Parts: sequence; C-alpha cells; structure tokens
Amino acid sequence: MNACDLLISAPWVLPIAPRNEALKDQAIVVTNGIIKAVGERGDLEARYSAQKTLNLTDHILMPGLVNAHGHSAMTLLRGAGEDQALQAWLEETIWPLEARMVNEQFVSLGSEIAMAEMLSSGTTTFSDMYFFPGSTAEVADRCGMRAQLASPIFKFPNTWSQNIDEGIHKALDLFHEYRHHSHVQIALGPHSAYSVDAEDLARIAMYADEVETPVQIHLHENAAEVEGAMAEAGKTWIQVLKDAGLLSPHLQAVHMTQISDADLELIVDSGTQVVHCPASNLKLASGYCDIERLRLAGVNVALGTDGAASNNTLNLFADAHLASLLAKRHRDDATVADAPSMLARMTLLGAQALGLEKKIGSLEVGKEADMIAVRTDALTMQPLYDPFAALLHGNAGAHVDHVFVRGK
Repeated sequence: MNACDLLISAPWVLPIAPRNEALKDQAIVVTNGIIKAVGERGDLEARYSAQKTLNLTDHILMPGLVNAHGHSAMTLLRGAGEDQALQAWLEETIWPLEARMVNEQFVSLGSEIAMAEMLSSGTTTFSDMYFFPGSTAEVADRCGMRAQLASPIFKFPNTWSQNIDEGIHKALDLFHEYRHHSHVQIALGPHSAYSVDAEDLARIAMYADEVETPVQIHLHENAAEVEGAMAEAGKTWIQVLKDAGLLSPHLQAVHMTQISDADLELIVDSGTQVVHCPASNLKLASGYCDIERLRLAGVNVALGTDGAASNNTLNLFADAHLASLLAKRHRDDATVADAPSMLARMTLLGAQALGLEKKIGSLEVGKEADMIAVRTDALTMQPLYDPFAALLHGNAGAHVDHVFVRGK
C-alpha cells in the first residue's frame, strides 16, 4: 500500500474540474498538502495507508471558496454608516472613522476576526485591499489562510501613506518580503482611477510587469464615478486604464456596474478579470454588474463579499446565492447563473482571477488541498435532490464544519 497523510471520503464530492459534476462515494488522498488521488472510496482505501482517515457520512466535499475582493479589517466597522449612499457613506462615515481609528493593531484585530468568519463559512482564500497590509499578512501567515493582499495606493495622504511614491514604495517592499511565501502573495492596489493620477497608473502598470504581480482596483463602481471620469478625463476610467497599460489578464477590476459596449470590447480584448460584489453594490445602491453579459462575451467573473462595513457578512455562499438570483431577474431568464456555474465562480474562476488556478480552485491531482466539507443533514439542505442547488440556495455557509488549506 502507498502511504499518505490524509484520506478523506464523503457521500458527495464536487471537484469542479476537470468535470463540474457531483460524484458519489468518492475519496481524496493528500500528501504534503498536495492532492495525490481522487477516486472511488473503496479503491483508494485499498491502495493507500493514511496517517489520518476521515470518513464523512453526511457531507459534500468541495474546493475551498475564493473571496476575490474585500477589506478584512473593516469587520471593526460593521454596522457603521447604515443606509447611506456610496459617497456619503465614504466621506461622512467611513473615512472619518478610519482617520481616527485605523492603525496596525486595528488592522490586525479586524483581520483576525474576518479570517475566522471567512474560514467558518468555507472561504480558504481571500483577496484584501486595506491599510497596513503587513499586519494582515502576519495574521494570514499565522493562521495558515491563503491570501492575496493588494497593498493600497492613493494620491492623497492617508493613515498608510502620504503620497503615491510612499504607497508604491511600501507595496514593493512588502512584495519582496513575501515573494516566496507559501500562501501569502502581494499585489498592487491602486484604490481607483479617480484616486490615482493617470501617469501614476502607468507607473503602477510598469512596476507590476517588472515584478510580475497582479493589480486590483475598484473600477466603475457606480454611475457617478463614470460621469466624473467623462468630466475630468473626457473618457471612461476603463479607457484611462487602457491608455495607462493596466488592462491585462493580471488586472482585477472590482465592481464594474457600468460598462458601455466600447468598454466591454476593451475588457474582452485585454483579458481583464472582473470581480462581482453583489451585496455591497445593492446595499450602497451602486448598480448591477451584468455577469451574464460578461460571460457571453468571454470575460472571467469572480465573486467577492467586499468589506463587512458595506455587506455586513463575509459569507461568500450568501453572495453567490444573491448573484444568481439577481442575474436571473436582470435577464428575465431562470436558466442563467445556474448552480454549477456559480459554484465554479466561487472556486476555480475565483482562483483564475487571482492567478492561482494552477494551485487551487478544484479538487484535481497535483493541486494544493484547499477543501471544505459542508453538512447535508441540516434542515435547509434537505432533501438533497441536487448537491449544487443545496450549496447555492441552502444557507450552506452556516453548515461548513471541516476546512483545509494546503491539507491542514
């Protein structure tokens, strides 16, 4: 028999790839954090001797979720500025609170709360953009959670940096500190096209190319933002990013509720990734990202919760459920945003958006063992006609009880 670290089995396994289907009575073999085999439980139990065997009897086993955009430390601002529009929420509530409260200790504690909340609802990888990203990196390193940290860059002074140069310098220093880390990667995080000048966006594109790291940015979050772009630059911010050389498969454009046909063509041609944050966009009345339109055009769309201050929870299952219902209503078509495709957005397509699809996002041999198990004996998960539907629409985030990152 072959030795392995872990053999875990479940009545249902959703590998997401190479085929996005629900498999019965399967098992997964893990050694040194890597998936070594996926197959029928009886066959793998006969072939492998495991240091630990976990036979789950009422569970669905699937890849860990990828929350492609958030602001972890804002758990400490949960409930602040309720029922405000985006600009009022930012200018009257959030930014003044951050100016008074945010420091390394604030970020460390808020991030720890966020990671506990995300892990408990099935998220094993998250992307974050917030001040003092080194503090968030330390927490992710300590708890073993996988993270992309988009180091924030602004043109105006803030609690993290005084200007663009300092923001870029700090981001690159953090990148070099973590460039060989097993589960924490650093990206560049220009806050938005309106908070970074065009020439500095071009600098950020140059640095990102040089060090080969992704860029995440808030983009076309609402109609007022696009109107401001036309007044200031005479073009949309998407067109500004095109001129700056930022549109590429390594750019993660968050929100994207306002996309003209010309803008869509630029996104498609460049291979830019899009991150949809449905709950935050609805709560702030920012608009709607038409994920079906993007899908039909060939654009990859991942999902994010955004921060707890504009969503109130970090449960990605809940955002996926909402995203599916919104797409069906927006298109007046009940067949779009079906459960298997939404589960893929939460896992493999989220990994693709962060450039991690070769490592995680599916339960395939050779990938790292980021996995979760969801109980199926909960009232909202029964009866189990369709495992995909149960996960998407059955409050699955409340029923996660096993979480693995790199096999741990």
